Amino acid sequence: MLGWKISDGGEYRVSLPRLSEEEEGLVSRVEGNFRTEARSMDFSSREDVLNSIKSIVLRTAQSEGIFLDKDQTHYLPEMCFLHIYGFAFLDKLLEDPSIEEISIIGINKPAYVYIRKEGWKSVNAQFTSQDALTDVINKMGKNIGRRITLQRPKLNAILPDGSRLHASLPPLSAGELTIRRFTDNPFSPSELVESGAFPSRAIALLSLLMQADMSLIISGNTASGKTTTLNSLFSFVPSDERIVITEESPEINIPHPHTARLVANEEMGVSLRELVYDTLRMRPDRLIVGEVRNAEEVGALFDALLGGQARGCYATFHAQSAEETLRRLKFFGVSEADFGSIDAIVVQRRMLHYDPKKRKNTEVRRMVEFCFGPSKKAVLSYEMGSDSWKENQEKEFLSSISSSLGLSEKEISHELKERETFLKKKRPFADFFSEYQGKFYGR
Repeated sequence: MLGWKISDGGEYRVSLPRLSEEEEGLVSRVEGNFRTEARSMDFSSREDVLNSIKSIVLRTAQSEGIFLDKDQTHYLPEMCFLHIYGFAFLDKLLEDPSIEEISIIGINKPAYVYIRKEGWKSVNAQFTSQDALTDVINKMGKNIGRRITLQRPKLNAILPDGSRLHASLPPLSAGELTIRRFTDNPFSPSELVESGAFPSRAIALLSLLMQADMSLIISGNTASGKTTTLNSLFSFVPSDERIVITEESPEINIPHPHTARLVANEEMGVSLRELVYDTLRMRPDRLIVGEVRNAEEVGALFDALLGGQARGCYATFHAQSAEETLRRLKFFGVSEADFGSIDAIVVQRRMLHYDPKKRKNTEVRRMVEFCFGPSKKAVLSYEMGSDSWKENQEKEFLSSISSSLGLSEKEISHELKERETFLKKKRPFADFFSEYQGKFYGR
């Protein structure tokens, strides 16, 4: 009747009640009464809406001679609120900070969530009608003026908290929705080291690369942490620099006060490449092109790299090695002669690590390659068997950094040790940024 329900089972349990048929009927009638009354009311907050719904629930029950016990007077208004104003049971999932991804894979099928360090789990909730799923998707897309319809059965949007939404309807799918969560508290560089994703040596080297205004592509498979790393590395960029971000969807979250963000909009005919051209008039110190996924977006990235409108240019890309990155860029139309405009490639990978004692797979994220120079030789590489990183062409990299920063070999060695020492203390993102800026840039 509501188009969604709380069900039995599920490895992840939403703390909502399973309604009886009579209770679902009451929720539907309250919805009709609320929509009638809401036309003449002005709500300034979610609390105003919830209070109005509580009042309508009690009045509707009283007028119909329905007795509500104490528990019902508490949970029925909440269920009405989620159904009428919220995103059904998805609101509860969005409240849990441990959830990284939410997935709906069809009607009358359980929802799934991806929980950090635990993996995918089924949920004791599901949508039971296409109309209800469509209604929730359109509520989510409302804040950017987008709707999903039978004529346009696909939607990409950003939720108010910054999470990414992708949804599609028949005939493209059986009705699916995926939400990838966005965090207000990005990983700091020291937290990347503490998590095991990067060795401190790699982060210290990358801090020098960022200071030297060199351009960087971060490659990897899906959900390998590419954007997380890019966010983190901007801790090493001086806070007074002007950063311009061009993206298909807002994902980059950096602490710099002088940041301008341009977002492409397919429906309005504004492409990522056009936005990159616009940055020519914006005088950025650093330009982030976001995630590049097709020939046009790769073209936009290399327009920026070769045009020199910023001192450093950065992007993320889908590839599982530096070699594959170059091969795919060539496939998208980039000349080998232009590869030199990329100073470095960092490759991350999301992989499974099997523990024979626990007989359990654990998903881990690792930097597997850090490559530099025209030939993209590996400065550091990860060896799966020993779970360790191997140093390779570090001397060539440091020589280039020395030249860019005007420092001697001895001074660069000292800077590197200072940064490795600084990374040993785990700090949250905001604290790391503030302390690093003060120590290394006097800000």
